[in-house]
Amino acid sequence: MLLTGATSGALLRPPFQPSTAPTRARGRSGGPAVGRLKFELDEQRRWSIWYYGDGQPVPLIRTAVVGARVGDQLVTLADLEDSTVGNRRPPGGESVVVRGRAAGVFLEAEFLSASETGGGAPQAAISVTIYPDRYLPTVKGIRFFQAPEAAVLAGEAPLVALVNGYHSWSPCRVVTVSAVTDEGLASHGALGLTRGGRGLALAFDPGEPGEATVQLARDGLDAGSAWLPTRPLRPEGDASRMRICYQPEGDGLDALTALFIPSSPVDRERLASQTAPAGWCTWYELLGKVSETDVVANLEFCAANFDRRFFRYIQLDDGYQKATGDWEMNAKFPHGHRWLTDQIHAKGFKAGLWVAPFAVTERSGIPAAHADWLLRRDDGPIVWDTRDDWGGKVYSLDGAHPQVQQWLFDLARRVVQEWGYDYLKIDFLLWATAGDSHYGGLTHAEAYRKGLGAIRDGLGTEAFLLGCGAPLQHAVGYVNGMRIGTDVDASWGGVQAPARAAGLRSFYHRSTWLNDPDCLVVRPPLSGAEAQVWTSIVALSGGATVLSDNLPKLPPDRVPLLQRAIPVASVAGRPLDTASPAHEVAPALVVGDDAYPIAGRWRFRTGDDPRYATREFDEDTWEAIAVPKRWEEAGHPDYDGYAWYRTRFSLPTAPPLRAGRSRAVEGSQGRAVYLELGKVDDADETFLNGVKVGQTGDFPPNYRGDWQAYRRYRVPADALNWGGENVLAVRVYDGGGAGGIWSVRRDRPPANWVVEGAPRWWTVALINWEEEPRQVAVPLGTLGISGARFDAYDVWRDAPLAVPKDALLGTLDPHSTLTVALRAAAAHPQIIGTTRHVVQGAVDIADEVWEAATRTLKAQAVNLDSRAYAVTVAVPKGMRPGACKAAGYPLGAELPAREQTVR
Repeated sequence: MLLTGATSGALLRPPFQPSTAPTRARGRSGGPAVGRLKFELDEQRRWSIWYYGDGQPVPLIRTAVVGARVGDQLVTLADLEDSTVGNRRPPGGESVVVRGRAAGVFLEAEFLSASETGGGAPQAAISVTIYPDRYLPTVKGIRFFQAPEAAVLAGEAPLVALVNGYHSWSPCRVVTVSAVTDEGLASHGALGLTRGGRGLALAFDPGEPGEATVQLARDGLDAGSAWLPTRPLRPEGDASRMRICYQPEGDGLDALTALFIPSSPVDRERLASQTAPAGWCTWYELLGKVSETDVVANLEFCAANFDRRFFRYIQLDDGYQKATGDWEMNAKFPHGHRWLTDQIHAKGFKAGLWVAPFAVTERSGIPAAHADWLLRRDDGPIVWDTRDDWGGKVYSLDGAHPQVQQWLFDLARRVVQEWGYDYLKIDFLLWATAGDSHYGGLTHAEAYRKGLGAIRDGLGTEAFLLGCGAPLQHAVGYVNGMRIGTDVDASWGGVQAPARAAGLRSFYHRSTWLNDPDCLVVRPPLSGAEAQVWTSIVALSGGATVLSDNLPKLPPDRVPLLQRAIPVASVAGRPLDTASPAHEVAPALVVGDDAYPIAGRWRFRTGDDPRYATREFDEDTWEAIAVPKRWEEAGHPDYDGYAWYRTRFSLPTAPPLRAGRSRAVEGSQGRAVYLELGKVDDADETFLNGVKVGQTGDFPPNYRGDWQAYRRYRVPADALNWGGENVLAVRVYDGGGAGGIWSVRRDRPPANWVVEGAPRWWTVALINWEEEPRQVAVPLGTLGISGARFDAYDVWRDAPLAVPKDALLGTLDPHSTLTVALRAAAAHPQIIGTTRHVVQGAVDIADEVWEAATRTLKAQAVNLDSRAYAVTVAVPKGMRPGACKAAGYPLGAELPAREQTVR
């Protein structure tokens, strides 16, 4: 084998450029989806959509009614007068158009069956356009369909929905539609549906007047766009569009991924070629206490430890500003913005800055000087929060106001031209979509896009714009990247919500923008194995890879984890098993597959007393409280500190036995019993019958919250009173913000990820999120991997693995990952893994060639950094390795410095 090194030169050009249509856009069988979608209209002009493939036509949505809400009336196609029905042949498809008038408007509905799609799966769309007739009536929105559950993606299996949250931090959920109990559950901007191994996706275009949702209830789905605040119809008309995609062999996430891939080859190429940001951010350890000295110290560390060709940004987050709305620097940054960006640029990096552009506080002076700029409700300007570090009461700006747009434009222009930043993160964008009205009578969506447009125009096209805390549907077209989950935390519970969002919102990545799964943190209290889990997910996602530990204080053994995730691989990894709703049981005692709900009344008291943990204490005089619910919403606004919860419940006479076991065989200890409590904000200490069964987070004086962690505690066998009453007591400490037992949903992240880093060279991450060892047996077919034989490489052990036949098998320790590279076996030697990057084949191996005549394997190593570099080669049976050379040097020799080109 001859390995040559080319470690200098231009920025990263991956040896393999993944398909612009990720593998999710194809059927599970590995081939592209086939067939077409066709609409049918009945005599009442209700629409149905069918899939015509190789077999019998398949109904997807049946007898649905489309219409517009004009005033208090729903105007449907059946209501139209002087109506016509015609055909069009727009580019890329054919359509049926229905047009007529009623209730003072002309309504036009176009049903398009697409013949050309970017995602390789059949697609269609419904557009509704409303024009005024003689006057400008008030329009409240569009209904695309209302249908019972059985009329959508018909079949015997349950209909499962991937529910998209409204903004960056809103969680996504996977629910069985017929089992929905949450009143008002809605998917925003997009929805994925799965039934019996088939997927259906719905999505709504940006730029329309309304905010689109699909409401879910036990009796069905209601898809539409609400124009809020309501406004008169524009003289030129208004339009909304819903797009549809069907995946005959896949799930709702597969269908969403195919739907969001642009149909334009130019757009696909542009998104595929973009480089996701890599760098460092001040926020997740230094927080608002960050100082100029902290930034310089981390800048020096990054210059010494990361390759500046790929590690590009040093981003300053919250804590530098005089006030929110006055973005000049405070006393902790005595040299100012331009000095800091000059220091960053001098080290070879680009500079990034955080702002909350729609937020202004009292200390900024803007609310007093420009009260007409503020969003309002009937009782006055909206106050979102009161924060001393931000400057008092927090208000928000109306993006529809022309003077606000100029102010936003000037701020963005100042950031890049005067202060010298190359990257802008804009946060708390959801505060722009509130209030009773907007300037000029615009809707929330229109005002939001006006504000975003002003920022984008002021920033220019060269700077990178990252959205955060952002309503997602209408941010499309303005931002380069988007946070797609809640805040990360350097704890096991703190990485799980971002990991779940990275999976369930993976359909946006490299089709709409570059996803930001949130920062890559690896410091303790994360264990080394837990840090490997989060590093694997961030690397396989292909999203932004921005570090946020205080790097000079990071344990040295964690730095190589970070280096192995950079550069960002130009891939779009896909999670598996995203269409399986979790069986939620908390609060409950769980024994194997049996659950005993804790359904008694909860009692609550603020304060702290060790007697509250005991079984004997009588809490009867305490107030009743709902669980789950934040205690601020239950009558204790603005309370921070200690509080206790207590409840009583009964158990049957004995725990159940495993099938086929007698009580004598089961043994004296019986089966393991767990208390599933849910999520507690911030730290808890939990007692059953006076026995402490678990703790998450730490109490003062060494306070550490872990509000996102799901509490699941093993209960000692002698702590329970089988056949009698039991007492559960939970001590809680909240250090700020919301507090209490706030959720009982597990919201487990995907356990399996896969990405194809090079043709037929996959990297797979199998993850154990639980507290006990996990036996894994994952068929390769479910990963979308086909073939007879494979060579395998353990990425984190840097060692070859026993070759799997048709499944990955093993036992995963709690809180760990088995990250494996799989490559289709060849009749000659081939590289199966290197120590350069987590995603194998995507970053560092190019021009790999087997020369049969000389029986020599040759390859070029590119994009290397200053670390030691090892390559693992699989050699088929019947062959033995001869000499191994690297750039003419014997194996194991020290290579020249990376700025030299080695041949």
